[in-house]
Amino acid sequence: QVPPLGSAMIYCNLEELQRVGGQADPPVPAGPPLQVLGAWERHLDPSTGRCFFYNPQTGAASWKPPRRHREAVIMAGAAGGGGNTGAPSA
Repeated sequence: QVPPLGSAMIYCNLEELQRVGGQADPPVPAGPPLQVLGAWERHLDPSTGRCFFYNPQTGAASWKPPRRHREAVIMAGAAGGGGNTGAPSA
């Protein structure tokens, strides 16, 4: 049976969803951080293999990088150049 026009179809791999997405919040860090980003630490979740971010001062944890770090990465990429700023070389 074909769904009516305009209806949205959703695909979901239930096994993957249970394995990766079954955990809404990142876990509490069990070991030393992989990286320290100001007040935040980057850790690896051994059960999912995903990196997460933890702030030991506030106890906050997130799967996404802290906003300041994301902005710094974007700004560094934009300011870092790497592109052509002059005439092309022959």
